[in-house]
Amino acid sequence: MQVIVGARNTDISSIRNAIDIRVKRLRRFEPRASKAEFVFTGQRNEVRATVVISIDRGRALHGEATGPDPRTALDKLTTKIGNQMRRRRGQRWPKRHRRRSATA
Repeated sequence: MQVIVGARNTDISSIRNAIDIRVKRLRRFEPRASKAEFVFTGQRNEVRATVVISIDRGRALHGEATGPDPRTALDKLTTKIGNQMRRRRGQRWPKRHRRRSATA
């Protein structure tokens, strides 16, 4: 997966390795993901992190989170995107063996 990381008005040199680790974890839920674009924007007292994950033959996933520093914003963001991917995975593979109600 191609990972693009950008920053505006903030320093993210210390969390580039953490970004790669999080992307590898997220890849488990969606193996067709082809590109992830992270943007960290520094504002007054917080950092806003946004991500767009492009999926082959599917819809892109978007997420946004804020925190006092880039690492906290990244943690919140990966939690949100992970939840989106889990929900999407559940929709894609329905249960095959469902119990049928016993109607007489």
